[in-house]
Amino acid sequence: MSRSQQAFRLGRHLTEVTDVAVPLDYVTGTEWSMNWADGPLHDEMRAHLDEAVAGYRYADMRDRKGSLLRGDTSRSWAARAIASRREGTLATAVAEGAAQRRRMGERRLGTPDPRATHEYYALLQHVRKLQRTTSYPERASAPEDEPLIEDLLAAAPRTDQHGHRMRHVSEHDMAHVLLAVEQASAGDQPPRLTVVPTKEEA
Repeated sequence: MSRSQQAFRLGRHLTEVTDVAVPLDYVTGTEWSMNWADGPLHDEMRAHLDEAVAGYRYADMRDRKGSLLRGDTSRSWAARAIASRREGTLATAVAEGAAQRRRMGERRLGTPDPRATHEYYALLQHVRKLQRTTSYPERASAPEDEPLIEDLLAAAPRTDQHGHRMRHVSEHDMAHVLLAVEQASAGDQPPRLTVVPTKEEA
């Protein structure tokens, strides 16, 4: 069996073990890359890889370098944000992060945007950290999170500043939604969004 065939079968094996697509792509003569969305953390995937190549089925892949990279998705951002909100850690993290940014005199990044407050940057930082440190971050942490994840994804704009349709919901837009709104139900009516006061307004 050729090394390419072993790489293909190894990717298929890892896909079965982790329940996420794990393609192996050729980079150079000695290096292959593994990129996956959602799923295990880097160290967890490395353990799955090491266990697989320790056996005889993928022996020719043992001396190959493997660069591993888990990508982030809009859904994983939404799921981590909603879980943190339900657990009561989101508001605290945003308030503390924003206060630290003010103490450090952090300036806004990129093009001036009146919505890009210290709270906005603190929220992005907090949720990105949760994305990086959570195994299978796309999965709802509790059944009650699922409709809120979908609501957050649906509430964020799907067009850019020029009115062009975007393929994915932006985490930046979801951050603005979270800072401005709170989920509320009204009987049998569709869920509506109501304003969430900031710490200074509360």
